[in-house]
Amino acid sequence: MKNLFNIKRLLLVILLLNLIDGICTAWGLSNEWIEEANPLMSSFSPLTILGIKVTLSGAILLLWKSNFPTRLTNVWRVVLTFVMFLYTGIFVMHITWISML
Repeated sequence: MKNLFNIKRLLLVILLLNLIDGICTAWGLSNEWIEEANPLMSSFSPLTILGIKVTLSGAILLLWKSNFPTRLTNVWRVVLTFVMFLYTGIFVMHITWISML
């Protein structure tokens, strides 16, 4: 089971889901099909949101390429698993509204 939730694999999945979230969000907001549900992001333009998501994905890529983490591996595994499931839920929401177009 530890191999399934390998930290490098979790980071890669989070990176991909984050990019998909940014692209889908920018696309949906630009066409006024959706509203941003995140109160921290709702005041930004679709292009800015996409830029933030690409920047965050770049930071995740740097973590993925590094020897992260060197300590507290089990804690990071739990945190990253939670983030992965959160982004998976967001991905399902995007698929839902895209399927209704």
